[in-house]
Amino acid sequence: MIDELTKHAAYHGPGWRPRTVTLASEIAADTGIWSANRVDSEYKRLKAVLLYCPGPEVNDIKQPNAVQHVARINTELIAGEFHRLAEVYRSFGVSVHFIQPDGLQPEKRLDKYNLMFGRDLFFNTREGAVIARMGSTIRAGEEKFAAHALAQLSMPINRTIGGAGLFEGADALWLDPMTVVFGLGPRSNRDGLTQLREIMRPQGVEVLDVELPAGTQHLLGILQIVDEKLAMVRTQIASKRLIDILKGKGIAIIDVAESEQVQLRQGMNTVTLGP
Repeated sequence: MIDELTKHAAYHGPGWRPRTVTLASEIAADTGIWSANRVDSEYKRLKAVLLYCPGPEVNDIKQPNAVQHVARINTELIAGEFHRLAEVYRSFGVSVHFIQPDGLQPEKRLDKYNLMFGRDLFFNTREGAVIARMGSTIRAGEEKFAAHALAQLSMPINRTIGGAGLFEGADALWLDPMTVVFGLGPRSNRDGLTQLREIMRPQGVEVLDVELPAGTQHLLGILQIVDEKLAMVRTQIASKRLIDILKGKGIAIIDVAESEQVQLRQGMNTVTLGP
């Protein structure tokens, strides 16, 4: 009976085709199995973005501080801002996609108030996305909306951070195709760092860690890579280790002063459309 079964491809007989290429190769080949969007840079030409425009759920917020907001949100104004943002992306040839949360909780009012900060929810690599595990209880569960949206876009999920690991995507930045820098702080811990290193090692990528200064939310709040060898840095608060890493990589630094625009108005939250 066993001999009879081995004549069929389903039992590894003739017609069975083993999968021998890497996930990165499958993505790069653009065969239609996966989206061809692979990432190993912060500055190369931007091709696609994933956004979430806050909806009527923000009207439920009575105490902004309880949901990590600094003030009430005007629903109409923010919708207009997201519309204009999407149009700017499209004008530069960037495909714009939106997180659609309704499919995951059709009978329940959305109670996630920070989904607009999509950069935090995952980190993209040459072999698919790493789904975050958010650092605060108020944001727990946002990750599933990003995973759902990415799956709908045929983006492979490389791994979801688990265990006691904490990791938010805005705490990891590509310095070059072989190096990622990871910001350790309240939102991304050493367990998350260890897991990201395990993910990136098979891709031949080194993950370097730096401590974040108090009062900063994420690594991208003090560092932005804007070209192959050029970075914007808040040098007055960035650690010596971070500065040394950048200089060791031959990356020139644009010094960003500690102004109100940077400290209070998130002036470092930039998006690089191209080199």
